[in-house]
Amino acid sequence: MGQTDPRPLRVCVVGCGGVSGSHLAAYQEHPLARLVSCVDLRPEVAQRAAGRYGAGRWETSWEEAVARDDVDVVDVCLPHDLHAPVSIGAARAGKHVFVEKPIANTLDEADAMIAAAREAGVQLMVDQTKRFEPRHQKIKELIEAGVIGRPIVAKSAYPQDITYSWEHMEPGRKRTYWKHDGVIGGIAIHTLDMLRWLLGDVESVSAIAGTSRLLGESRRTEDSGIVLLRFRNGAIAESTVSYVLRDPRMAANWGLMPLQLFGEDGSVQMDLEDRIRVFSYKSARPLLEGSAAEPGGAALTAGLPPLYGTVEVQLQPPSGAGAQPPRGFAGAIDALLRAIAEGRPVPVPGEEGRRSLELVLAAYRSVETGQSVPLPLGGA
Repeated sequence: MGQTDPRPLRVCVVGCGGVSGSHLAAYQEHPLARLVSCVDLRPEVAQRAAGRYGAGRWETSWEEAVARDDVDVVDVCLPHDLHAPVSIGAARAGKHVFVEKPIANTLDEADAMIAAAREAGVQLMVDQTKRFEPRHQKIKELIEAGVIGRPIVAKSAYPQDITYSWEHMEPGRKRTYWKHDGVIGGIAIHTLDMLRWLLGDVESVSAIAGTSRLLGESRRTEDSGIVLLRFRNGAIAESTVSYVLRDPRMAANWGLMPLQLFGEDGSVQMDLEDRIRVFSYKSARPLLEGSAAEPGGAALTAGLPPLYGTVEVQLQPPSGAGAQPPRGFAGAIDALLRAIAEGRPVPVPGEEGRRSLELVLAAYRSVETGQSVPLPLGGA
């Protein structure tokens, strides 16, 4: 089911709590979208979202909402166990589907979602939102251009300190807060998806996890974890994630994702301030045009033969540069809408979401068994 005319795509958002605000705001601002329905089991939540973001109506039944003729795209912002039934129902109703990560709780559920979309001739996209951050896109551009050569080792992290927010959270919200989920499923899926996106297919997964007392004595799911990946191309990588790293920077910004990639010809390293430094024995131009040479380093610019040096990549646009391309949630939704409108495949199809879910499930299996887990897992 394609869209080739300029008519805005009519969007129904199912689930209007938590993360949905970023989705709803993106649709409200996008010229290719018209928000027609907000759906939530809680009438007051659905009505409030519809009023705030300008939806044509609010509803409490997702089954009725996705069956309507004036809906082209269904955005699923629900708890993980509801991703599969709602996505499958929407696909069978002939709607394109955009679903929050992880695609589902199990590989069998993911396979059923993928099959339903394929059989209905609609598109299924998973919101691996970190792929749509300019910092990560620049790093991928550098890796694919061969600036560091054949990858050898990568180190990624997603460090958070949610302890203050947890301590001061309203008790009713705390009981249903999504961060009750383990940190590997909650946020490591971002780093694992990022590493696979940058470095290719994974051969095996190993993991360890721990649970502190900082988020309550009764907590049973892990709040810290380390996942090790071995890639089919020979590279190895580490992903360290936590909800309880006591650091004011990590309490003030839950989007910090330092990343280091080392190859045979150099390295790309992004620090906690999102500064990207590149060291290469190859000329990195034109990818580094506009970058500032690091003090003491050799700028990799036109006219110079391949030599080694360091540069700092500047991602912040200069003052007066005008509107910038959408990023994060808005970037993912922009890519979704443009792909559907132009009749192209979406950039993160269900198969991609399944592969990243597989890494998470393999990590949990490794935590349980204490063994390295080979891929593929098969249905699970």
